[in-house]
Parts: sequence; C-alpha cells; structure tokens
Amino acid sequence: MVTGHRSITGLLLCRAGAHRVAFAAHEVATIESPSTFGGLAGCASQAFGGACGAERILVAATGEAVGVDALEIDPEPMALLPAPGVLAQVAGGSLSGFVQVRGALWPLMSLAGFGRFLAPSAREAA
Repeated sequence: MVTGHRSITGLLLCRAGAHRVAFAAHEVATIESPSTFGGLAGCASQAFGGACGAERILVAATGEAVGVDALEIDPEPMALLPAPGVLAQVAGGSLSGFVQVRGALWPLMSLAGFGRFLAPSAREAA
C-alpha cells in the first residue's frame, strides 16, 4: 500500500463500454436490472461519450442511480490516490480519487454525485 494516502476497502469495479469506473461498496444500497428500474438511471458509458447499454443499475440509499455494463466486487483494501485539483469538477464534482487495480487506474466516483450528474432529467435540462 502507498504510504501517505488514505485507503478504501470494498469496491465495485465497473465497466462502462470500454472504460472503467469504481464505486465504494458501502454507497450501493441495491443492484437492480434495467427492466425493473424503469429507465430512470443515467448510464456511466454516456459520461465517456458512449451509448447506454447498462446491464446493472447501482442504486444509492438516497435514490440516485448509475447504469453500468459489468461489475465485480473487490473486498481488498487499496490505496486511495487523490484526484488532482484540476479534476475537482469532473462529472459534477463526483470524482473522489483513483485506485490502482491490476496495473490500471480506476476513477473512484461518488455514486450519489455521479448519479445526479448522469440523471436523465439533468441531461434534458442542459
């Protein structure tokens, strides 16, 4: 583990098209299928300019939701690398930092914040 950095335990490592994004497991209240969620979630792949093809919907306790193409759970503690200041407002301020998994950096997002950023009503209003 990298010294001087905070650590995080319990992540959902998700795919969004060809991209990756991570969420803290404790932020996820339920995991739903797109058909039961009624299309009310934004898709993580849309943040990367891709089409929505979500297979799973991650739902926060406060109701915000994010669709992802695939996910796996990693229970191991990892160093949480801070996000550079220049990225502070990325995706509506929902970027919490980065984790390194299997040699690749994964952006760690706040589920509720990213869900608000991706919300269909927010996109239509923009």
